[in-house]
Amino acid sequence: MATDVRAPAAPATSAGSSATPAGSPADPALRPWLTALRDLVPMPDRYRELRVGRDEARALLGCADELLDRLAESGLAHAGSGDELRFDYHDLANVALYSGAAGSVPLAGQRMMLRFASGSPETWTPPRRWTLDWRLRCREPGCPGGTWRIALPTPEVFGGRLDELDCAQPAVREGDRLVVDSAAALRLTGRVTTSGRRAPLLSATARRHFEALVAELRDGPYRFQWMHPGLRTDRAETERLGIMDCTVCSLELQRRAQADGLTARTRRGRYLGVLDAEHAWCEVLDDDGEFKPVDPVFAVLSERHRTPHEEFRDFCAGSVPSRFLPWSVPAGVPLAVHDCPVGDGSWDNTFSGTTVRGNA
Repeated sequence: MATDVRAPAAPATSAGSSATPAGSPADPALRPWLTALRDLVPMPDRYRELRVGRDEARALLGCADELLDRLAESGLAHAGSGDELRFDYHDLANVALYSGAAGSVPLAGQRMMLRFASGSPETWTPPRRWTLDWRLRCREPGCPGGTWRIALPTPEVFGGRLDELDCAQPAVREGDRLVVDSAAALRLTGRVTTSGRRAPLLSATARRHFEALVAELRDGPYRFQWMHPGLRTDRAETERLGIMDCTVCSLELQRRAQADGLTARTRRGRYLGVLDAEHAWCEVLDDDGEFKPVDPVFAVLSERHRTPHEEFRDFCAGSVPSRFLPWSVPAGVPLAVHDCPVGDGSWDNTFSGTTVRGNA
């Protein structure tokens, strides 16, 4: 997905601003938000997109208008004022994640995603059936229609299957890609069966790197944050900022494993459930000749909500849950490319995987 940082309507303030917060920091309702804002690593200027307006920001945070004003006055990067206030999506999401606000979409979604980790291990891997709805749209309002090349999911790598896939626009399949011409937007629908797999990680070297990254994400020097797609592959900047998401972590684990002589690759996918989310992980060629997922991020995030099952951390080193829909696309590589005749090819998308009755 191409970077598309647009000029703000007014100068942006940074999260490090010395502006005085509106209201008293002693206000119990305000204090956790200001603490989260204080600890936020804001999106760097070249990756900041101040496109989220009041209504969307309020829905994302699950808060009142007054809180948005207080966050802006307290230093959260923004453009405009009043009804024209605009924020960066990732800054908002990260403040919500660390505020502890149960009503925010990011925190509630993360809790919902990871609640399976506290369940019985027997429920983690059985096959699951889903209906899919994937919609992609060019971000350029004047796009007259261009060519799309979309990578198709490959659930078979974990024993699943793509049962059915339809495109609302005329399309041609070329290997694991779908090519659609003369479209500003498109929609894919279908059915898929996903499958999990449980396997121990045998390589002591791979295990050491897994444990090291779990510790670094839990205790520092890295902090988990959502981030702009372009920042995920900017290694120098993420190291300088001390932040990681699943893409950054998977690429770092791949580098460390390869430096120690292991064969490693990364993979993109989605977590399917009540709320879907993009995900990426590293896969290491283990001592038994099998590629196995190694996922420090899921191990760490599972600890932040309800207590995970005692076996879940070990599960994240070598195994994969049946809630993952994989693609044969490396971390940091886009799932689709759009050749827009008048814009830079940036696009937005929505994806949903709805569970079919009968799932375990």
